[in-house]
Amino acid sequence: MSQQKRTKNTQVKKQKVYCLLTVMAVALLLASQHSAYSEKYVIVESENGDRLTGSWRGATDTHFEIEYNGQVLQFPLAGHTLNFTSDVAHVPDRTAAKYFRNGLILLELGLPEKAQKRFEAAIEEFPKYPEAHYQLGLLYRANGDNANALERFRSVAILDAPNFDLVPLLHELGDIAFANEAYDIAADNYQLILTYYPDHPDVSVLKYLTGFLLVEELENPSAGLSLLEAAITDYPDMAFHEKALFLIGKLQADMDQLENALHTLDRFVTYYSESEWIYEAHLIRAATHLKLGRLEAAANEAMHVSEISEDAAIKEQAKKILDQTKWTVYTDASGLPDNHIQTMTTDGTRLWIGTPKGLMLFETAYDKWIPFEPIAELINTALGNVPDVTAIAANSQETWIGTRSQGAIHYSHLTGRIINYSPAEGFPAWIKDIKMDASEIWFATDTGIIRRIRGSVDPFLYYNTHNSLLPADNIETLLLTPQTVWSASAAGDVILFDREKEEWDAYHSTEIRAGMKVVGLDIAEEQLLFTWFNADEKSNGYFRADIDGGNGKSTTLDTGIENENDLRHIYIRGALDTSPLPKEEPAPLPEETPDPTLPDFSLEADVFVIEQETEGLETEPPPPTPQIPLVLWIATNKDLYTHQTRSADVWQYTTTPQILTGELIVKSLVVMNNRVWLATSNGLATMNAQ
Repeated sequence: MSQQKRTKNTQVKKQKVYCLLTVMAVALLLASQHSAYSEKYVIVESENGDRLTGSWRGATDTHFEIEYNGQVLQFPLAGHTLNFTSDVAHVPDRTAAKYFRNGLILLELGLPEKAQKRFEAAIEEFPKYPEAHYQLGLLYRANGDNANALERFRSVAILDAPNFDLVPLLHELGDIAFANEAYDIAADNYQLILTYYPDHPDVSVLKYLTGFLLVEELENPSAGLSLLEAAITDYPDMAFHEKALFLIGKLQADMDQLENALHTLDRFVTYYSESEWIYEAHLIRAATHLKLGRLEAAANEAMHVSEISEDAAIKEQAKKILDQTKWTVYTDASGLPDNHIQTMTTDGTRLWIGTPKGLMLFETAYDKWIPFEPIAELINTALGNVPDVTAIAANSQETWIGTRSQGAIHYSHLTGRIINYSPAEGFPAWIKDIKMDASEIWFATDTGIIRRIRGSVDPFLYYNTHNSLLPADNIETLLLTPQTVWSASAAGDVILFDREKEEWDAYHSTEIRAGMKVVGLDIAEEQLLFTWFNADEKSNGYFRADIDGGNGKSTTLDTGIENENDLRHIYIRGALDTSPLPKEEPAPLPEETPDPTLPDFSLEADVFVIEQETEGLETEPPPPTPQIPLVLWIATNKDLYTHQTRSADVWQYTTTPQILTGELIVKSLVVMNNRVWLATSNGLATMNAQ
């Protein structure tokens, strides 16, 4: 029933004389509309103010009938006003109805502000009054108050949607909001249409558009996916079908509905082979195969994209996926005690792995790893509580394990004996790093550095800020050379210990600028390798020097990194570079005559410089670059880099294994047996070093 007709039928007439034919026509109109909407109840209001509600039984040219309290009552059409409703709960009381009728009269008199107050009074008296909500919605809309208009129309839809055609109004308000980029309000309007008028012709378009809004603008992928799935099922011939099908596949992949995503995107690439989203669809399929562990299928998809696309950005994405297919990933499902790997070290071809739930030992000499479970079980159960392993040092005869709360554990490979150096005995509880050689074992802890001299009567020496020149007690990492013990504090300061003089000192290099914090130490082929980050400059990189710390040079790796986790987690390993020497290009011949058109050209100035040099002007030469050629492996939370130092241009990178779920934090890097091993917060990954 249109509201214009409803308004006319619900007005209280002030005139004392009625036209019988008009009243009859109104009653018949209401009766026909009642039949069209399958209404059940009628509200009868008499001229004398009487009012009752009953079930509609029908009408003639002169009379109408209602059922009231089990009786059929007959009334003349003249002198009565009729209103129909589908729910008696929506029938207002006398006071509310009076306010509403007065509001309609004030509208007729051109007094909308006063009419608004009457409609508001009617709703205050009877909140479930759809006609009053509707009239207020129209008034708000006329005044440009679209937010309040929407809320009133929402109430009408909830209370009595079948008796009001709200679609044009809601569609209009939604379009206005969309044009103003108020996408949440636009989607709200459209969803009211979809909910309460599901058979309206506008629904075919609005299902698609609302789904796009939810996905692309409102970050509600679950609701958007459900709506788009319904749209392509109900209205498959719409022009929006192509985009919707692609988005459905993408959302399914994002929400780990992996098999569904592959099925959907297979349909997409089949139906829309020329689509603007065709490359992205193939790449999503490749990434989905990766998550399912189907490396060959993932590689095929990525290679296909790389071959058919000329776009450099698309090719780069395909390369990253191809990089991912190189990794093999091990998790707790593969036998790890926990996916959070905190430390890792090697013992020949064996790999020791430390986690918060104990350690694990594996043989890596073959294509697949082989666990040594009895040894791991022996160590993990030796102290009663499974150790939270934070550091490991191992060789063919012994293994030292550092923990977060139980001190250090020593395991003899020869006897199988286990000794715990516990906090109860005065040993630090938290061991952060362990390094050993033939003469000594060193422990980095949160309260200083512990040194054990093999064969000494007093096996442990304790260094901290109170009894030595250590600038800090909280030490993160250690490195042993024959002459020096290098260490880095939690604050990033580098400290060294002269093993011959037995003296501590701070290390300084002009290449380690203010703000740089050293976080990792390694040695390769008589070369020191430190990794560092600079939070102020949002950069990280590595420092390379001779074994005594001389001839140091810093190289910046990544810049513009906001997340400090991504900055500080950087690890380096090095090996001798045996690749062929690059051919040197012949130096260009000097020009016979300088170009006088160049700015500041002065033959006299050139001669003057030469004379100054011949007079003995001394200039400090730059420090020489270390000459030993290395292959550097550098791991960050995002990428694994390799750099052949014979040539400054030979850099390669492989993305870290994104198939590990969650935020990836790299914890350790090992290169052995021609394989790279990457310990992370979400599992262990390995790939062929070549």
